[in-house]
Amino acid sequence: MARVTTTRWTRLGRWVRLHLLRSLRENASPARTALGLGLGAFVGIFPTFLIGTPLAFFVAGRIGLNRAAAVAGTVLAMNPITGPFLYSLSAWLGFELLNHEQIETEARGLVSLWGDYAAPFLLGSAVVAFSVAVVLATAMFIVVRRQGGLRPMLIKPKPKRYTPRPSSDSAESASITTTP
Repeated sequence: MARVTTTRWTRLGRWVRLHLLRSLRENASPARTALGLGLGAFVGIFPTFLIGTPLAFFVAGRIGLNRAAAVAGTVLAMNPITGPFLYSLSAWLGFELLNHEQIETEARGLVSLWGDYAAPFLLGSAVVAFSVAVVLATAMFIVVRRQGGLRPMLIKPKPKRYTPRPSSDSAESASITTTP
């Protein structure tokens, strides 16, 4: 029984490693790379707690976008530095768009407050996520287009070693004729 379990975990580990290596080696077009980053940013900002990065990786692979860029988009858009700012902005924007007043929290429980906060927060998150995704995707498209793809940006080309060509007649190539 333990042998079967080990084999399953080994297969799962190999499958995950294979797909991670494939995603890093992808050389998608600038548009697909930029759209992958935009998708990752959208999924990262929209409240998909704890499943944002795997979701972006899976969806980007399914629709043919660059998976590495999608994962980078989730990390760029939602990290410990930008997270509190973007979630606060999302909540504020949602309340402004729906014209909600301040909600009194004195005698209400957490469950009843969820219904009052959920709609404005989700609407604000959708607007902020879409805006950030468009900005990041546009910037990525411009940068990747100039560089000629994602691979030259990530992998430095190996320097070429100089190898002198042997000349057939060094005396003839050394003599320079000048005309007066």
